[in-house]
Amino acid sequence: MLGEMAAEQRRTQHLMANGRISQATILHVTETGVIVNDNPQVQIDLMVATDGAPAYAASVTQVISRLAVANFQPGATVPVRVDPGDPQQLIIA
Repeated sequence: MLGEMAAEQRRTQHLMANGRISQATILHVTETGVIVNDNPQVQIDLMVATDGAPAYAASVTQVISRLAVANFQPGATVPVRVDPGDPQQLIIA
């Protein structure tokens, strides 16, 4: 468990430092049933738009603040950081 959390933190730090800033539209949100510090983990299906490339579908599983749940509804646009080497690796940031 701790190893997974450390790996996730490294991935997040890598994407925040090196990820391309893009925009994504939320298509669907599903709760995973996992709660971290009173905040839900959700799977979010996205349509990602990056400059100069066709939009593509991607999914991300991420913990979001329970206070921000209303902002993560289908149709909403969110900023994302996309790994330049693997566009399926991204975080909402």
